[in-house]
Amino acid sequence: MALRRRPAVRLCARLPDFFLLLLFRGCLIGAVNLKSNNQTPVVQEFESVELSCIITDSQTSDPRIEWKKIQDQTTYVFFGNRIQVKPVPPVCRVPKAVPVGKSATLHCQESEGYPRPHYSWYRNNMPLPRDSRANPRFRNSSFLLNSETGTLVFNAVHKEDSGQYYCIASNDAGSAVCEEQEMEVYDVNIGGIIGGIVVVLAVLVLITVGICCAYGRDCFISNKQNRESYKSPGKSDSVNYIRTDEEGDFRHKSSFVI
Repeated sequence: MALRRRPAVRLCARLPDFFLLLLFRGCLIGAVNLKSNNQTPVVQEFESVELSCIITDSQTSDPRIEWKKIQDQTTYVFFGNRIQVKPVPPVCRVPKAVPVGKSATLHCQESEGYPRPHYSWYRNNMPLPRDSRANPRFRNSSFLLNSETGTLVFNAVHKEDSGQYYCIASNDAGSAVCEEQEMEVYDVNIGGIIGGIVVVLAVLVLITVGICCAYGRDCFISNKQNRESYKSPGKSDSVNYIRTDEEGDFRHKSSFVI
């Protein structure tokens, strides 16, 4: 990497693939002279390489030195012999609709940032405190924010908790935000629930009555048939007695059933 002698403020504005950032006491003042022993390193993949940065002259006794890798945006930072990786956009899970008085939990997770990022939640572009009781602006809410795990827990939601929510994951290397998601808090329709229960009960009663009526009719028809069968006994098919005018007496007539 080629480094030339130039004011430090111009170094910060220039963003090559790897660059050195020098900061001291909040604002860049004066000039810093830099030198590198390896200006254009070329190495094979998985081989080691050393990037040198030598400060030959500086007007501060303790400059902050950071190496950053740039690919469209900062992907990681090397500082204090540690690599700091910028978070990627976290994954947020927000319930779409919650009835008034019920609990709700919003989740925010990011797995690539190093060191582990801290999380903050926003509602309608307004940052939320860790405890709703700590801010009078949120006195109508009841929630706790865990900045380590990224969870936002509502003990009992109110209508005022409706809105657009998003989460930001941040560490020393940078920050990333998830897309906004809406959470709606709605009133429970007690009258509608009671009416629905009444309708269901009425249907069950009608079904029960219909079954009982059908069963009673079948029993009535069966008993009637049994009584008629008892009153009209069947005739015997084996022997018939026929009286004729010519004989003036009964004559026995046999019949056989095959």
